[in-house]
Amino acid sequence: EVVPVSRTKLALSKRDGEVKEYLDNLKRDSLESSGLNEEDEISARNIEIKPNVGDGRDAERWLFSDWLNDNKSSGGGRKKEPALPILKKAKWNSGDNPVVVTAGLMMVGILIASVTERVAH
Repeated sequence: EVVPVSRTKLALSKRDGEVKEYLDNLKRDSLESSGLNEEDEISARNIEIKPNVGDGRDAERWLFSDWLNDNKSSGGGRKKEPALPILKKAKWNSGDNPVVVTAGLMMVGILIASVTERVAH
């Protein structure tokens, strides 16, 4: 399918579909392990969902942390830490940018290959 159509379907599902149910379950599990219950709506809305709860769903929480910590009152989304500290003002400089992650993995692979080649000779 075309990307805009898929984004629209995802947005609708996030608002009131399967994705919303999944995120609500993930958030509820995280709040329960923090000692809060679903009825404490005000506290639950202001608490940041952390990925390291230890219930086996930490990777899911980390992956969906932007959606779980959806704070619309702050005006625009959270400010992410730059992946490359020397380029702090670049808009693309984020650890969840697939281009930055791929470039970093390639550089690590090249470095490892270079070191092992030098050691072998």
